[in-house]
Amino acid sequence: MKHLNALLLGSLILLLSACGGLPKPGAAPALYDFGIVPAFSDAVVPVKLTRVEALPGLESFDMRYRLAYQNPNQLYSYTQNRWGAAPSDLLAQRLRHMGFSSVASPCNLRVILETFDQVFDSTASSRGVVSLRAELITGIGRQSKTLNTLITAEAPAGSADAKGGVAALASATDEAIEKLKVWATQQECGKE
Repeated sequence: MKHLNALLLGSLILLLSACGGLPKPGAAPALYDFGIVPAFSDAVVPVKLTRVEALPGLESFDMRYRLAYQNPNQLYSYTQNRWGAAPSDLLAQRLRHMGFSSVASPCNLRVILETFDQVFDSTASSRGVVSLRAELITGIGRQSKTLNTLITAEAPAGSADAKGGVAALASATDEAIEKLKVWATQQECGKE
């Protein structure tokens, strides 16, 4: 019996090696983030950033794109390219670097990432599209009020591929954050 088992095992190993052996792992996907953070102003936005979240479709590390020239309602994902962190985490990091913090303030800000896609208008032209829903709660208790806004931004991609999409989404994110800073600083933040 031992000889039969050894013979079967040897035959299996020989068969696998003759057929190319065990499958080889594929190339690891390229990971992207927004790169080295550029120097932003030291101005702190007078609100407390309490939460950054994303709609359910944006919680993965997939790099999404749409072919607007073919079917703008269909989502695709790059197979060999991924975000190094979830888009909401990339956004939260960028918000902190651009002046939003968790310091005490009479205003609490919640940001929801609603759109974070590379949109192809043709096979050779694409852009990064970002939209943020911001909810600012000012004051305390009965004196509190909630303000909402939707901020969108777009930036052209330098190339019609994942690398171009990453750069375009980073630029569009920065533009959206600048618009959010302007909106947030214009609010009363609990003042009567």
